[in-house]
Amino acid sequence: MTTRVCVAIRESTTAGAVASIARAVKWADLVEVRADYIRDLDVQYLLHSKPCPMIVTLRSPGEGGAFLGSEKSRLELIIQAFRAGADYVDVEFSASWQTVMKSVPRENIILSHHNFQETPSDLVPRVERMASAGAAIIKIATRARRITDNLTIAHALQYASLRHMNLCALAMENEGIPSRILASRWNSWMTFASLPSGEATAEGQIPAADLVHQYRVRSIGAETKFYGVLGKPLGHSLSPVVHNSAFAARGIDAVYLPLEAVDVDDFMEFESAVPLQGVSVTIPYKEDVRKCTQSLSNEAGKIGSINTLIRTGNGWHGENTDVDGFLRPLQKRIKLKGLRAVVLGAGGAARAICHGLVSQGASVCVVSRNSHKAKHLAENFDVDFVDWDQLHSLRWNILINATPVGMFPKIDESPVPAEWLSGEWVYDLVYNPCETRLLREASVRGLRTISGEEMFLAQAIRQQELWCGPPVPQQAMQNAYRAAMMRD
Repeated sequence: MTTRVCVAIRESTTAGAVASIARAVKWADLVEVRADYIRDLDVQYLLHSKPCPMIVTLRSPGEGGAFLGSEKSRLELIIQAFRAGADYVDVEFSASWQTVMKSVPRENIILSHHNFQETPSDLVPRVERMASAGAAIIKIATRARRITDNLTIAHALQYASLRHMNLCALAMENEGIPSRILASRWNSWMTFASLPSGEATAEGQIPAADLVHQYRVRSIGAETKFYGVLGKPLGHSLSPVVHNSAFAARGIDAVYLPLEAVDVDDFMEFESAVPLQGVSVTIPYKEDVRKCTQSLSNEAGKIGSINTLIRTGNGWHGENTDVDGFLRPLQKRIKLKGLRAVVLGAGGAARAICHGLVSQGASVCVVSRNSHKAKHLAENFDVDFVDWDQLHSLRWNILINATPVGMFPKIDESPVPAEWLSGEWVYDLVYNPCETRLLREASVRGLRTISGEEMFLAQAIRQQELWCGPPVPQQAMQNAYRAAMMRD
């Protein structure tokens, strides 16, 4: 089955919807217009010169829509849309779909069901009941609460495919994003995307340009290999942008997915069913992911933090590319032996930094709002630590932020007050945004700065080497990162 890319349009006026449809054609196989959001709905004008196949949806509030008229008038408008030229009309299984079927051929009807609370453990009975209604296309959208909910979607699609049913199934929210990208692998009739710079019609929709070009959804086939980033939250992550650009530049049939798991067990259940070849690991799972691994590099073992998983014949092998990624920008600028460094944070990134600095002969002091974790980290690496309220009195050459404070979307935050910045260098590992508030305030006070972009790209380049070998398209990765930062 060929999976169609459907761009969903949400506009408040008919003219706005027509303009958005014209833009969407660049990426879409078909377009869905959410007519329930249009205040001045003119069905004839909406459809008079459609540039591609169109779905008209007039969703009721009970199914997540905004149509405020009577149910009778809603059903009449759905039928009117078909008569005006809509290729498909969407009607809910919970509504009086029989009324629509009396006036619209079944091959032009999408019979839909939405569950905004959860993904039931078995969708097959629901698929069977909906199929018995006779509509040519069935659509089921559920709320994902774990990434393993994507496997329930996959099972329903497999069931439908074996029975030659036209089923579109997906899971909403960030946890459900894999179901949108893997739609073609799982034989979904279509997958939904939002209009770039437009308003999404459901949580977890990917901008159409990204779905088509970054995730290359139309090219995913039986031989495609899968990689991903494990973390929570992942809305800030540019790892999919950078690694997918690397795979494209190398001509490798692979796709890199965001995997926003609720915990490591959730990830382990997902990866047992989806053949992942490699995974980047970020906050907050760099330490907990150890339970997944059958082997570790010496560095990852010493640090106790893993940011890279590599599939081997024996299972997952854990690596840490943060150390190399962190040190490269520093070694180009500063002599590290004897350097006095303050590290903010006590998580997986801070562990890698402490290991790297100590290995180069630097003097390190760890500061964290969690004094218990800071003390434990300091003892592990034989470095100093102080409580947070003593930070302002410390003397240092370089301050390193290994916390997520200042990360998108909370870009106006800084881990420390500007008046505490009294050293020589500030290195912020946050890479989105490229220039954080911490770096701006350090520059104003005359300190030299290093942004997280350099570490982010260096560790990602090393991950590509570990997964696929050299040479790595470093320029393509940097270009993709900077283009994404400019777009945001």
